[in-house]
Amino acid sequence: MDFKKLQSLVKKGKYLITLHAQKRMDQRGITIEELKEIIYHGSIVEEYKDDKPYPSCLIMGRVKGGFPLYAVCALEKKVHIVTVHWLDPEKWLDPTTRREKR
Repeated sequence: MDFKKLQSLVKKGKYLITLHAQKRMDQRGITIEELKEIIYHGSIVEEYKDDKPYPSCLIMGRVKGGFPLYAVCALEKKVHIVTVHWLDPEKWLDPTTRREKR
């Protein structure tokens, strides 16, 4: 995934937030400013090259005093924000290491 290109497109306003992502942001109290913050200053923790219709990645960054926030983004002509969520300790050992599925 070309993370620099993804960041550049978001900075240029060439992104769309899916209805699912917007619902999750509303439910979880996540702002567009926080979303952009992790895209600009976070890093890719997982890549999903076989995702359809476009390859995607999981970005993690820290907001609100260092709390991990994640976004799944797909890259095409625009950046598609697929979903956004906070760290779930049930699924993550630490902010960048997933727990094994049980």
